Amino acid sequence: MRSIVTVTLNPAIDRTVWIDRLEPGATHRTSMSRAAIGGKGINVARTAGRLGAPVVALGIAGEDQAARIEQHLAARGIRARFVGIEGETRTNLKLIEQTDGRMTEINGTGPEVGPEILDALAADLFETVARERPAVVVMAGSLPAGVPVDIYARWTRELRRSAGEVATIVDASDEPLTRAIGAGPFLVKPNRLEAETILGRAIGGDDDACRAALEIVGRGPRAVLLSLGADGAVAALGSAAQAFAAGAIEAAPGRLTTTVGAGDAMVARLAVELAGRDPAEPIAPDAFFAACRLAVEQAAAHIATGG
Repeated sequence: MRSIVTVTLNPAIDRTVWIDRLEPGATHRTSMSRAAIGGKGINVARTAGRLGAPVVALGIAGEDQAARIEQHLAARGIRARFVGIEGETRTNLKLIEQTDGRMTEINGTGPEVGPEILDALAADLFETVARERPAVVVMAGSLPAGVPVDIYARWTRELRRSAGEVATIVDASDEPLTRAIGAGPFLVKPNRLEAETILGRAIGGDDDACRAALEIVGRGPRAVLLSLGADGAVAALGSAAQAFAAGAIEAAPGRLTTTVGAGDAMVARLAVELAGRDPAEPIAPDAFFAACRLAVEQAAAHIATGG
């Protein structure tokens, strides 16, 4: 299996807290809380490594956590290099209400990134790709202050120019995602809200979601995996599209579950399936959709086991 490279520009300490019900202005007691090193690219790297893929995780982190992130990933067999910058790594707080599963997120912004730091990461990324010849590069997550909104698009174009056989996956939102779509990556993975924002319209049932995925394909990427939460996902490759029901979630009795990281698990499994293919053979729709089905099942397994 060829390797997977992940890029995380805005990692975080993800703290998830379970409470009975959120009442603004009130004092709450937690049922359980959990903190973990996170960021979409890091989550993808962790899951892909657990699935047996060789992974190189690159990124930027505040000087308080850069070495800790590298050690955390190294302990899981993942080669990691994070450029340290002045300031603290952001903290994301996720409040989950046990009464109905509703989640409220409060995400930090992280320290500002200067051009010299970004250039150092870019040099490491392209040197790693030239040396490793990975199957997949995953660029995922939000951008910290100071990073141009077109960075994923710029790096996608450079990867297409210098390493055309590498499949680039972008999992982002807002302007960074819109720009990346136009740069022609192999795949983008929006959720329903992100896809609706891109298209400027609401997305209905499976048939409409398939049309939406195909419409996004028409704007640049070769493929789309559109996650729909409890409604599953749809995928599109070229002119073909297919819907997938959400995987069954079988959590252990008494386990508190969360959907945090489920989309990242989906991306990780898809990247692993792509990394296991013969690079000399173009991917056919049937093979791609089979990989997407496994990705949807991986997301359900992530929820059931807590990651």
